[in-house]
Amino acid sequence: MLREPLTVAMGKAEPPLVLALDIGTSGLRAFLFDSRGRPIARAVAHADRPVRTSPDGEATVDPDERVRAACGAIDEVLRRAGRRAGEIAAVAASTFWHSVMGVDERGRPTTRVLTWADTRARGDAAALRTELDARAVHARTGCVLHASYLPAKLRWLAAHERDAYRRTARWLSLGEYLYLSLLGEARAAHGMASATGLYDQRLRRWDAPMLAHLGVAERALSPIDDAPLRGLRRAFARRWPALADVPWVPAIGDGACSNVGAGVVGRGVASLFLGTSGAMRVVYATDDPPVVEGGWTYRLDARRVVAGGALSSGGNVLGWLGRAFPGVDLARVVRAAGPERLVALPLLAGDRSPTWDDAARAAVAGIGLSDTAEDVARAMVEGVAHRVARLWRVVHDAMPGISTVVATGGTLLALPWLIQLFADAIDRPVAMSMAGEGSARGAALAALERTGHLSDVAAVRSPVGRVFRPRPEVHARLARGVERQRALEEAVRPLMG
Repeated sequence: MLREPLTVAMGKAEPPLVLALDIGTSGLRAFLFDSRGRPIARAVAHADRPVRTSPDGEATVDPDERVRAACGAIDEVLRRAGRRAGEIAAVAASTFWHSVMGVDERGRPTTRVLTWADTRARGDAAALRTELDARAVHARTGCVLHASYLPAKLRWLAAHERDAYRRTARWLSLGEYLYLSLLGEARAAHGMASATGLYDQRLRRWDAPMLAHLGVAERALSPIDDAPLRGLRRAFARRWPALADVPWVPAIGDGACSNVGAGVVGRGVASLFLGTSGAMRVVYATDDPPVVEGGWTYRLDARRVVAGGALSSGGNVLGWLGRAFPGVDLARVVRAAGPERLVALPLLAGDRSPTWDDAARAAVAGIGLSDTAEDVARAMVEGVAHRVARLWRVVHDAMPGISTVVATGGTLLALPWLIQLFADAIDRPVAMSMAGEGSARGAALAALERTGHLSDVAAVRSPVGRVFRPRPEVHARLARGVERQRALEEAVRPLMG
C-alpha cells in the first residue's frame, strides 16, 4: 500500500501545474496540483455559501453568486502561486451532478440553479413514470425517472416557472454556466451530460426520445464534447493573465472525479463515499455500459462509465442526530450493544438506491419505555448501514467480481468507527483512502490526461491507509436488521404519500 503524504511544498511541486475548482452544493474550493496529482500546500482557497431551501422541497443556489465565488477563489490561488502561476497548464472543475438552470439569448440567468437535492419535481417524476416505459428509459439513459434528474425538473419548471421557462434559450449545468461566463462558450462534458437523464449511454449523445417527449429542442442544450476550451473573455484575461490561453477542461461530475482522485479506477474496485449523501461507484472503460437495477450509469468521459448507486441518507442523518440529541456520542453508542428490536428508516431526505422513492421519510419502530435517546440514535446510524448493505447488493449484482472497496468522502474518512460499521454491513474489507481532496484531485488528473500531460489517470498511484475488516458477529446482526428495515419500509410506505 502507498502511504506517503500527498501534499507538496510550492518549491518542490513538479510542473506542469493544474488549477482545480471543486464546486459543491454548499461550498466551493480551489487548489493547485502538480503533475503527480499532489495538492500544493497553502495554494488553497474556499468560499462556503448556503443552499436556499424551503418546506416544499426547494434546494437551489444563485448562479451568479457561485461564479463570483469561483472568481474570488481563483484570485486567491493565483496570488498564493506567485511566479509559479506561469506553470499552470490547465484549469479543471468538479461540480455536483444533476444541476440545471436556464439562460436567455444573451446568456443571462432565467432561473436559479436547481440542485440534485431539490425534490419539488417529485410529482412530475411520478407523472413521467406513468407516461413512459420506465425500465426502457433507465436502460437507455442510465437514470431512473426521479426528481433528482432533469426530465422531471424541466417539466416542473415548465409548469411552475412559466415566464422563466418561456424566456430560456438554453438549459445548462452550473459548470457550463461558469464556463459560459468566463470563456463565452459552454460545452457539456460526457461526464456531466451523462448524469442528466437526457443522455443516451450507448449512443453517447442527447437522448432524442426523451427530448421529444419533453418538447425540448437539442439546440437548447450544450454541445457534448470533452475537448478543452481556450480563450478567456477580455476582462478575465486581464484579471488572470496566467490563465488567458491555457485549456479549461469542461466540468466533470464530482462523483466521477472523487473516484479518480482516490485512485479507484478499474472494473474490480469500488468506492464507498459518504458526505451529505452517499454513493458506491465503479469507474471503468467499456463499450457496453451496464444497466444497474436500482442504481445508475453515468460517465467519466466518452470511453469510461461510472456505474453504481446513491443514497440520500448520509452525513445529513448524522447532522440531524447531532441537533436532535446533542448530548449523544454517536461513536460510543454504536460501539455499545443495544436493543436489536429497534429498527430505523433513516430516510430524512427521501430515498434513491434501491427504491428511488422520493416521497419516503424516516421512521423508528420498536421503541419502549426503557429506551433512550442513545438507543434511537444507534438505530438511526445502523439504519444508514442497512442502506449501505442494500446499496452494495445493487452494485455487486450488476458488476460481480469487485475485489476492493475504498472509503472516500470527508464525512466517512473523519469517522473510522463508521467505516468499520460499513465494512461489517457489506461483509467486505474497506480500505481508507488517504488521497485527500478527492474530487478536486480527480478533476486535476483528468485535466492532465486530456491535455496530454498524463497517459492514463489509472497510472497515478494514490495512498491508502488502514483496512477495516468485517466482524462476522456484527455482520450477522446487521443482516438481520436489513430484513427488519425492509419490512418496516413496506409497512409505512402507504402512510408517506
